[in-house]
Amino acid sequence: MGATAPIVEGPIEGAQPPWGLPKVDLDALGYVAEEFQLVGRAGGYQIAEGTEAINDGHWEVEQYGEAGYRTRFVVIRPKHAEDFNGTVVVGWNNVSAGYEMPGVLGDEIFEGYAWVGASVQEVGIHGFPMGMEKFASRRAGPLVDQDPERYGDLSHPGDQASFDIFSDVGRVVGPDRSTEIDPLRGLEVNHLIASGGSQSAMRLSTYLNAFQINAGIFDGFILYVWEARGPLPEEGVMPYGRMTTIRDDLDVPVIIVNSEFEATHLHRIALVDTEQLRTWEVAGTPHGVTKHVNMPPDDRGRVANQLTYQPVLNGALRALQRWLVEGVPAARQERIAFEEEGFHQITLDAMGNAVGGVRLPEMEAPLAKYQGAAFGSGHGALFGAALPFTDEQVRERYGNRAAYLKAWNAAVDRLVAGEVIREVDADAMRERGAALELPLD
Repeated sequence: MGATAPIVEGPIEGAQPPWGLPKVDLDALGYVAEEFQLVGRAGGYQIAEGTEAINDGHWEVEQYGEAGYRTRFVVIRPKHAEDFNGTVVVGWNNVSAGYEMPGVLGDEIFEGYAWVGASVQEVGIHGFPMGMEKFASRRAGPLVDQDPERYGDLSHPGDQASFDIFSDVGRVVGPDRSTEIDPLRGLEVNHLIASGGSQSAMRLSTYLNAFQINAGIFDGFILYVWEARGPLPEEGVMPYGRMTTIRDDLDVPVIIVNSEFEATHLHRIALVDTEQLRTWEVAGTPHGVTKHVNMPPDDRGRVANQLTYQPVLNGALRALQRWLVEGVPAARQERIAFEEEGFHQITLDAMGNAVGGVRLPEMEAPLAKYQGAAFGSGHGALFGAALPFTDEQVRERYGNRAAYLKAWNAAVDRLVAGEVIREVDADAMRERGAALELPLD
């Protein structure tokens, strides 16, 4: 961390609203959003001389330089202090498309938490460097290009500084914040959770392995769709990093929520739960759900896989909150099974679906073979694929609609009993099951 304390400026006003607000009616949910800028100095780090970044996660780092930065963060908080549950979740905004895709962690956020979306990487502010523009999505651009009036004065010295910047954001919204401008408007903060998905989860794993052990800023972590990789601290421009586990000497709880897509990656590093670590793998789900749901089937008859781990992610946040507030650890969950022989091959049941893992009702009462990763489907491997069963197969397996709904609802009940999902998400699952069009009487 730099020698000087960071300075908060704002709230920032502009002709356009802050970039990346969730597409929900915040006012109706009893929430407000404000944007602030953060000015400070951050260090660049490298693996300490005489040590190695091996895959046990015990990474030691040393600072090699320092530079100034100006970034921004968005605070989404309850309008009324009495509705705040005392926990702030700081999200590491994802920039893998060449622009920020912040979003909130899930619907559970609006149950009394405050959410902070932090712009901590160079790409999100300035875009890909010259020569890497081809990797950027055409949907949007870096902040300085999207709204020059609002973001034109932002400055980032490089992703090597992202870890210190993330720490600084945590400090100015945490229990011991002392900046002149309070971005939480006097809310009494008890706990600070860090979260990040996909590429952001990779960087958070590096933060856990190299920085949290000394900084001690965050009380808990949620990593989701994490591919068991973390960049070296000195690497910039979004490297995928190297295979690593999470170090086993942490004193704060960590929950990993993964889709089936990442299960093979974690199996390769033999990640196991510890007193402070829980890994929840949601069978059948892909890394992301494609928006191109109306694409025709591929040459194998596969269509878009619409399963999502999101209800389990909601449940994970609630479980972590309980862990922090009540001291009750999150429940351990069965992992996706792998064949004893072969190259990290997922064990499949008679219908072609993965065995084990957290099981949505679509996996316990399947109407298709669901793949968390699929090549050649036209959707991209990250989005998986689904091969629908024929009407004859469905009738042979279930017999009648009542039997099918019994299997579906029993699966939902098991998820609730296993403390994996919230009751509100369970209700939505039951309604979805009742509305299914089935070739059954």
